[in-house]
Amino acid sequence: MILKSTCVRLAGTVILLLMSFGFTSGLHAQSAFCTDAGCTREKVELKRICDFIVANRATYPTIYIGGYYMRTLVAGSQIFGDKKYLDTAVAYGDYLLAHQMENGFWQTGYGPVYMADTGSAITLFIVLYDHVDHDRQQKYFDATQKYINSIQREHMINPDGSFGTGWRKVVDGKLDTPLFDEYTLSSALTGAQIFTWMYDRTHKDEYREISYHALKWVFSTMNSEGRIPHILAEEGFVWEKRDDPAMQKKLFESQVYGTSGYVGEGVIAFDLHCEKKSWQKWIEGAVKPNIEFLLRTQLANGTWSEMPQTSWDRTRSIGIIDYMIWYYDHVKKDQRILDAVHKWDNYLLSNTNDHENGKAYGLVYDGNEGTGRGQVSAFNTASSLTGRALADMITPSIDAEW
Repeated sequence: MILKSTCVRLAGTVILLLMSFGFTSGLHAQSAFCTDAGCTREKVELKRICDFIVANRATYPTIYIGGYYMRTLVAGSQIFGDKKYLDTAVAYGDYLLAHQMENGFWQTGYGPVYMADTGSAITLFIVLYDHVDHDRQQKYFDATQKYINSIQREHMINPDGSFGTGWRKVVDGKLDTPLFDEYTLSSALTGAQIFTWMYDRTHKDEYREISYHALKWVFSTMNSEGRIPHILAEEGFVWEKRDDPAMQKKLFESQVYGTSGYVGEGVIAFDLHCEKKSWQKWIEGAVKPNIEFLLRTQLANGTWSEMPQTSWDRTRSIGIIDYMIWYYDHVKKDQRILDAVHKWDNYLLSNTNDHENGKAYGLVYDGNEGTGRGQVSAFNTASSLTGRALADMITPSIDAEW
């Protein structure tokens, strides 16, 4: 074990030396979000994750994890100039194209069809679009068009602007038991993100109107403390029962940090690409209570959520970093944002106890993949989101460049 740890550290040192002498390509100017000069440590860890994905996660059946892993590779290909990262991501894009069902949807890889997962996954088409040939571009567009047409055909957009959840299961290739109940994350990840991209491609106002109303609904649910609830009736988070004290606690306390990270992803896409100044002004103001809540409740060690390390909330809270980077760059250059990102970065990159902190958030070291099903899922979720966060820290909003 000591030998393995020593080898890992030596490998990191070699990469550092290569970077310092200019033997890597695609490097960018100093980012304000890295705690290390030239983002050197952040690049070392991002490269480890990228190499791990290529070697061990090139095909991943749970599509939201696969999508984030591959989006990390697309960013990595731009930062490091490594073609194998892009080639691996393009191959996974082909995998997604091949696995779209006739009805326009995708199986998530673990049972139900959740449109939130789909939004995370097919955003890969969006970030790959400018890096592939015209034929693949057309396939990405056609697959996404088929998806949003199916959403509208199946009445999965509610009158209040929220998006439904999806379907409970797939039986013999057919969707079974529609779930029309509003879902916070499908409203953000498909409603705001995917429909904004379709507006960006077609300039049909209908699509950005849908994105706008999806986010209007999301922020209408935020409470006075700036907490955005995790609304998902299928898993017991029932918005209609929010007046019940036990349900209120569940909605507004148990998964609010992961929810903020995912909502932030939809916000970033909408703000950067909706091309309507009045809506941009609205969303940049609407998020302020949520950002203040996140700043106010960051833990002393730099992380978010007091839930267990492998919990849904902690593993997904990583998206808060991307959200805050966008806020600092595009809304307000608030020193508290920089301090919060730096605090998380220092926690992540601490080398105490054989990199215990980094392992908890999916940094790749020998043996750090978990054993039980829950541990493996937590590792892959955290690793894929940490890769995206590191890339955004090195090159701000690189995951949202269309």
